[in-house]
Amino acid sequence: MCGIVGIFEHRRGAAVDHGLVRRMNDSISHRGPDDEGYLFHGGVGLGMRRLAIIDLAGGRQPIGNEADDVHVVFNGEIYNFRALRRELEEAGHEFRTHADTEVIVHAYEEWGDACVTRFEGMFTFALLDRRRSAHGDRLLIGRDHLGKKPLYYADVDGTLVFGSEIKPLLLHPKVGRTLDPEALGHYLALRAIPAPLSVFRDVKKLPPGHTMSVTRAGVTLRRYWDWRAFAGEEMPPFEELVADVRRMLFSAVERRMVADVPLGAFLSGGLDSSAVVAVMSRLSASRVKTFSIGFEGPASHNELPKARRMAEHLGTDHHELYARPDLVSLLPEFVRYADEPFAISSALPTLLLARAARKEVTVVLTGDGGDEVFGGYAQYIFERWAAMLRLSPAGLDPAVIRAASALYASLGARGIGFRRIARFLQAARLPSAGARRLAWAGAPHEGEARALLAPGLRDAYRSTAARLDAEVNASLGRLSPEAITNAFDVLLYLPDEMLAKVDRMTMAASVEARSPLLDLALVQRLAGVAFGRKVPGLGRTSLKHVLRAAVGDLLPPDGRDAPKWGFNVPLDPWFRGEARSYLYEHLSPERVARRGVFDPAAVRDTLRRFEAGRADANTHVFPLLVFEVWAQQYLGD
Repeated sequence: MCGIVGIFEHRRGAAVDHGLVRRMNDSISHRGPDDEGYLFHGGVGLGMRRLAIIDLAGGRQPIGNEADDVHVVFNGEIYNFRALRRELEEAGHEFRTHADTEVIVHAYEEWGDACVTRFEGMFTFALLDRRRSAHGDRLLIGRDHLGKKPLYYADVDGTLVFGSEIKPLLLHPKVGRTLDPEALGHYLALRAIPAPLSVFRDVKKLPPGHTMSVTRAGVTLRRYWDWRAFAGEEMPPFEELVADVRRMLFSAVERRMVADVPLGAFLSGGLDSSAVVAVMSRLSASRVKTFSIGFEGPASHNELPKARRMAEHLGTDHHELYARPDLVSLLPEFVRYADEPFAISSALPTLLLARAARKEVTVVLTGDGGDEVFGGYAQYIFERWAAMLRLSPAGLDPAVIRAASALYASLGARGIGFRRIARFLQAARLPSAGARRLAWAGAPHEGEARALLAPGLRDAYRSTAARLDAEVNASLGRLSPEAITNAFDVLLYLPDEMLAKVDRMTMAASVEARSPLLDLALVQRLAGVAFGRKVPGLGRTSLKHVLRAAVGDLLPPDGRDAPKWGFNVPLDPWFRGEARSYLYEHLSPERVARRGVFDPAAVRDTLRRFEAGRADANTHVFPLLVFEVWAQQYLGD
């Protein structure tokens, strides 16, 4: 696990600034505190920071081939590297290390750009090929299938600048800090910025499942893998599917337990992380180290008791952390590691948990991806309910929707149940699957989001719902409505929210996170199964039905059948209590007006509705606060 940076003067051919590459590399030292490495060749400069996991002595980067004319810097893990190494050795390639990094070099020699289709893991890499000297150097950059590892880049006036984070790119004088107004609009809806956009107009993200080829002719992006190609409506026998999943899960966990450093797991006590830890416990000769976090506040936000019960059942070496409302003092540090405005509140405890785990281990396994792969979100059930209501002549009567909404508004903060009813009814009536997905997530409606932007930025507003729909409509229209909603989660929410959170916060603590439930073979197998087979009913126990069946015998009944319990942070009571002054100080009308990104009157109205209980902190207030704290660091006052 590492971080990578680089500069390629692919048009001008000018010599690269060695000192600048070194400063870029220093800016991501938290991603790899154990070592650093560089390669300079004419107009190319590559750097990397290493968090040593495998082959501690021999895995230093950059790593080259036998002829020393192909070199790579790499961030991530290739879990099938041993099998690939055997195949490459049989083909005549000679290896000088035992690291997975070297497999990339020889795989490229053997299979060219198609080597990425052979890798199973999480990765971004930059590979310099100097064998084509007659046509100039060539750089190949690749990102893993699902987007577990990040890659930002800017191509400005023939200079390509790239890195695992935005911070190193901003050190280059050609990379500007002009905000992208379209990205800001999507941020208000998603609380994160979707690829290929970034908060800055000059900077883009390499999308998951893509490679980038860079030569003197320019920059070319190519998709090598697409989840949509595997999506289908297969109906395998349930027992056969469960047996396949159990076998694949054990294999996925076993491969992710390969490390030359101490290893543990995050344990929330929910089904996903419990399934991973249960399999780890079966495969490990010693007690698995597990780590959990809880919060002061409502019991619904404290997962420590159920995590503790699960740890006792599985016999782990369990560690707990307890967070209090002064957690908001972490915000300036949090936004520095997040790089972009990123208002996923569960990232805050993830950072704290990763730091606590780092005292004991260097690698953690997590349950991330279980909801997307196995069908664990309530909106999948909502889609079925909504379809039934749309078929009923009176089911979506506008009068019913207005009555529920009015009742919710009149009850204010006390009307949480009615608020959810109103949200469901309003969303169910929307004709667009993307719009329904956003509404059920509590996103501001498009008129509200547009109004929040300052007048000079509103014309650039683009519909986030339309963006979601465009991701799936052309190729997935044959699927059921709930399967299409699942596609949104896999293609957009997973890489740009969930995986971005895990990568940035664990790397901030110099911890490597591995996600067995996102094993490529497992993802592709489940993608092709009809959603009705994965989630067979209309109740919460239908969610993740296959996973429950696959690991049920390893877990206690209350852990196997417990409802989903998200990594929730009690923002509402915090920002109405001890953290209230912090919120209002950063979102004062004067400060908002001076920043010039949001409309002061619209922000003030959002805060009033929050105080009255008609808007929640998580989706309405926290994004505004995070942006201002971020802007202070990245844009200045």
